[in-house]
Amino acid sequence: MKARNRLYLSTDFKSEVKIRYKTLKYFIALTLLIFSVSNSFGQQKNFVLRTMDWAYRLVEGDSANPKKKYLFVIPILSYKPETRWQAGINVSYFFKAGKSDSITRTSAMRANFSVTQNKQYSIRPFFDVFTNKNKYNLRGQYQFTDFIKYYWGIGRESTESSKELYSFRQHKANIKAMRLVANGLYAGVQLNIENTYGLGYAANGLMKTSGITGTTGYFESGIGPVVSFDTRNHVFFPTKGHFIDISATFYQKALGSDHTFNSINIDARKYFSLTGNQVIALQVFGHFNTPQVPYRMMGTIGNESYFRGYYFGRFRDIHAATFQAEWRKSVWGPVGMVVFAGAGNVSADLDGLSNQIKPMLGAGIRVKAIPREKVNVRLDYAWGENGIQAFYITLNEAF
Repeated sequence: MKARNRLYLSTDFKSEVKIRYKTLKYFIALTLLIFSVSNSFGQQKNFVLRTMDWAYRLVEGDSANPKKKYLFVIPILSYKPETRWQAGINVSYFFKAGKSDSITRTSAMRANFSVTQNKQYSIRPFFDVFTNKNKYNLRGQYQFTDFIKYYWGIGRESTESSKELYSFRQHKANIKAMRLVANGLYAGVQLNIENTYGLGYAANGLMKTSGITGTTGYFESGIGPVVSFDTRNHVFFPTKGHFIDISATFYQKALGSDHTFNSINIDARKYFSLTGNQVIALQVFGHFNTPQVPYRMMGTIGNESYFRGYYFGRFRDIHAATFQAEWRKSVWGPVGMVVFAGAGNVSADLDGLSNQIKPMLGAGIRVKAIPREKVNVRLDYAWGENGIQAFYITLNEAF
């Protein structure tokens, strides 16, 4: 699971509606301001650009003595009705693991720490490391969560009227180890472990009485193969090439799992470079399971990366598939903009994925954080069906 920061504002309470409306107005105003600055200053080295250049030299070093390691810290601040205010910190570390700097890709290590006003907390370390000359790629993430979430039931037709709160604790870990076997082609193995326990919910609520696998807690452990074909010209901000990652995980009681089921993930991306510092990015993502998959391991739509605009897990079922397209444009100096749209769905069977497809639309602002490594601060505002909206602040592109 990738590590993510977001501000999600639901429509359930009048105060939240006011906050979200103000956020949208500020977001639009900031967008107009960027265009205004762009038209006023053009590409001149004005005071703002000179100040930004000075800040980047502090982070990156100068051209004669560039830094090879970068530490970047951004705050986390969000509000959600189920947790109230949430605050924390995102610490990211970028480095070259090998001596062949011109060949070896930049590696990243990241950790998110957050705590809520309701005294829940989350710890989410993540790493994506390329060894010297990209011979090996090691990816991993761990998450401990003591949180409250919403439950809507299962399926693409779940309604707002069925929404209820539940609490849980969870340990979750995924590790992938892959070796370069051909130009751009990696193959290896992955381990996935998930332990969810301490669930609390209404005594006569929908989650308590549903009988759905995993709603009383579970421990699942699985292994399987992973193949990745990566021809992107850059990891953090690709402008051409493609990335295809396919993995299968087999959960067996012999490995300690409470249930026996299989899972397949497909993540396919394509990038096109256009004139005028423009990029078109496309992504297809699919998560497919066999029956007996626990509730919190089902396919979902709603995420700061795979399907923006929806509360994470707003729609959940055995299978999930999404498509999104994004237009990226450099506007002025360190600032860029994006516009994106997509479609996605969940279903108990593959045929059902083509029925009642969910839409997604949004726009965002990009601010260069580490220009040499093409690392951006990302601000996105996205909309889904029935007025669902969400605002995200984090590092790096959505995909």
